[in-house]
Amino acid sequence: MEGEFFYWKNLSIKIIWEDIMKKTIKKMLGIGVMALLLASCGKAENKDQAKEEASSGDKLKIGIVQVADHPSLDAAREGFIEKLDSENISYELIDHRANGDLALIAQFATDLNNKKADLVYTIGTPAAQGVANTIKDKPVIYSAVTDPEGAGLKADNLTGVSDYVEAGKLIDDFIKLYPDTKVFGTMYNTNEQNSVVQIEALEKALSQRGLKLEKQGVSSINDIPQAIASLKGKIDAMVTVTDNVVVNAMPVISEALIKDKIPSIAYDEGSVKNGALMSEGVNYKELGSQAASLAVQILKDKKSPKDLPYEKATSIKTLVNEKTAKALGLDLNKGILKEAEKVD
Repeated sequence: MEGEFFYWKNLSIKIIWEDIMKKTIKKMLGIGVMALLLASCGKAENKDQAKEEASSGDKLKIGIVQVADHPSLDAAREGFIEKLDSENISYELIDHRANGDLALIAQFATDLNNKKADLVYTIGTPAAQGVANTIKDKPVIYSAVTDPEGAGLKADNLTGVSDYVEAGKLIDDFIKLYPDTKVFGTMYNTNEQNSVVQIEALEKALSQRGLKLEKQGVSSINDIPQAIASLKGKIDAMVTVTDNVVVNAMPVISEALIKDKIPSIAYDEGSVKNGALMSEGVNYKELGSQAASLAVQILKDKKSPKDLPYEKATSIKTLVNEKTAKALGLDLNKGILKEAEKVD
C-alpha cells in the first residue's frame, strides 16, 4: 500500500514537471520567434531606409532663378519643368523668384553655389547675368534672353535659348489691319539690356518702312501711367517689347489704350493674354521646353555647355486677343485675325 502511494506520488510529480517544462519550452519558443520577427522587421526597415537614403542621394539638385513673375516667364518655367519630368530625371528643385528685385539675384546665386546645385536654369536677362557672375563651374541654362552675346553670356558653362523676335513681320501684319498708321509708341526700361536691343531693332525696322517710333523710358511700374499720358496724342499704335517692367504692367497699359481706341502689338503671348491686340512672337512654354532639352543633353548625355551653342526660339506664332479686337471694332473673320490663334 505504501509502495503504491509512492508510485502515484512520483507519477503526479512527473506529470506536473513535464507540464511545467512544456509550458516553459512553448514560452521560450514564442520569445525566440518574436525575436526573430523583430530582427527581420528591423533588417527590412534598415534596408528600406538605406534604399530611401540611396534614392535621395541619387537626386540631382536643379536651381531656378526667375527675374520676375508674369505670364511669359511663368510659362518658360513651366515648360522647363514639364520637359525635365517627361525625361524621368530625378531631381530636387531649388526655386528662387526675384519678383523684380534685382538685388536678390546675387543672393540666390550664392545660395545655389553653397547648396552645390548640379545645374541652374535662369529666366530673364538680369537673372542670367547675375547667376553667371557667381556660378562658374556648374552648367547654367538661360531662357528669355534676347541678346545673349550683348548681355555678356559667353562663358564656357553657359548656354540657353534666345527669345529674339524679328520685328518686321509683326509690323507688316499690323499695317494690313491699320494701313494709316504712321507713328508707333513704346515704353521700356533703359537699364535692361534685353529691352535696349529690341528697341534698336524695332526702330530700324520701322525706319525701313517709313514709320516713326516715339519712346518713353521707365524704371518701374510706377512710371507707367505718366509714360502712357506722355505718348497719348502722339501715336497711332503701341508696341511692347519683352521688357520686364512693361510686361508686368500690361493689364494697366491695355486698359488705358483700349479706352482711347489705340491698338497695341506685343512681342510675347503673355501680353496678348493681358489685353494687347496681337503678337507674333515666342511661345514661352515651348521656349522653356527647348531650354530643358539642352539641360537633358548635359545631365543625361554628359555634354558640356561649351559644346552646345545657344539657340533661337523655334516656336513662333500669331496670337490675337478676341475681346480687345471686338473693343476696337475689328472683324475677326478677316485677314490675319481670321488665321491667328484666339484668346479672350
